[in-house]
Amino acid sequence: MDDLWEAARKHLKERISPSSFALWLEPVKVEGSPGGGLRLVCPNPFARRWLESHYLPLITRTLASLGYQGPVEVAAAGRGRGQTPGQPPGVQPALPELAPPKNGRPLHRAFTFERFVVGASNRLAFQASQALARNDTLLNGILFLTSGPGLGKSHLSQAVGNFLRETEPGTRILYATAEDFANDMVRSLKAGQMGRFKEKYRQECDVLLLEEVQFLSGKEKIQAELCYTLDALMSRQKRLVFTSCYLPGEIGQLSRELSSRLTGGLITPIGQPDFPTRVQILVRKAEERALAAPRPVLEYLAEHLTEDVRRLESALDCLAARATLLQEPITLRAAQEVLHDLKAVDSRLTIPQIQKLVGEYFQVSVKDLLGRSRQKKLVRARQVALYFAQLYTGKTVTELGRLFNRSHSSVVHALQSLERDRRIQPRLEEEMRFLEEKLAQAQVRLAGQRVPSLRTDV
Repeated sequence: MDDLWEAARKHLKERISPSSFALWLEPVKVEGSPGGGLRLVCPNPFARRWLESHYLPLITRTLASLGYQGPVEVAAAGRGRGQTPGQPPGVQPALPELAPPKNGRPLHRAFTFERFVVGASNRLAFQASQALARNDTLLNGILFLTSGPGLGKSHLSQAVGNFLRETEPGTRILYATAEDFANDMVRSLKAGQMGRFKEKYRQECDVLLLEEVQFLSGKEKIQAELCYTLDALMSRQKRLVFTSCYLPGEIGQLSRELSSRLTGGLITPIGQPDFPTRVQILVRKAEERALAAPRPVLEYLAEHLTEDVRRLESALDCLAARATLLQEPITLRAAQEVLHDLKAVDSRLTIPQIQKLVGEYFQVSVKDLLGRSRQKKLVRARQVALYFAQLYTGKTVTELGRLFNRSHSSVVHALQSLERDRRIQPRLEEEMRFLEEKLAQAQVRLAGQRVPSLRTDV
């Protein structure tokens, strides 16, 4: 039985995403059942239900292709029957961890070029990332990926590393965030080990994948050290990939020297995916989860979730969990309820509506909100209105500046100041959550007026 299951696992691993395989199939144990069949033992009842609902048909077909024609039973580990060998009763075994590389963070195995859904908004970034991974001299060895959260810049950055792990196994890849770099430098300074720090980033690195470089804003000494590091790597023709939510010129308090180095290659913005791309992303994610979701359901999710890929994945996972736990079919009505639960109905709010709602909360008029006064309450109200306007409408910084009577740099400074203050002022964070709730309620009301009644017989 063990040999049969091991052979089946090898086939299944090729057809299921690495993350799904590690989560649902890696912990499964096999044993013979009293009736002479095969029993698959899951770590808990939820895992058993999920395996039965989503993977059992695939497992049965795979076992049949290997010559096994007997019954297959799925059980949950527990006291007595179905207890996983060597495991205390009721204890779920730990999921396998990815082995970290010698330096930096571990790469996510699922972030590959093959698993990236390409559309009009990300085609250039995808092609540029592949070109850099192939060491195409056209890019000068430097790539800067910029986008809002959840649009794929981290996926492409790590895809470069995963591609090189497969095609050039000896390549030394260092994947880190700008915060990692800063913390590593501070620790090294305190410990008197700057020599080791420089060796790690300059001599033991062939490819540097540095995420979220906007974190370095205002950190002059760390920016200077990064400049020296980049000079050392570029002089040895090493490859560099940077990611950020902002263009280099939009990052406040960034030295001219570092900005020059970050823009030394190709800058590739990634926009929000269009409707066909969002549908294709959901189709791909549903296949990876072995989730039989009707096409109209996926199109409904794609119609109302326009902001980023993470929100698409979250809605799909909630829909799958709901179907499994409640043993309900996946319908348009269920999808509608998931979107309302997530407060993720497509935004119909306009910037004037957002300005009015924020102004009412801060008890200021829209005229004053758009005026030139630097009164503390008005400054905060403008920052919050700019934040939600960008969040709900997807306007560019330049467009926001025009609509709020502000310069490009003033908008960037306002957004960055609010982001910083939210981290250190709990009350501000509470106010932002309260306002987001109010805006979400207004958004749902507007969507309810425009969304037609949905069929439930999908």
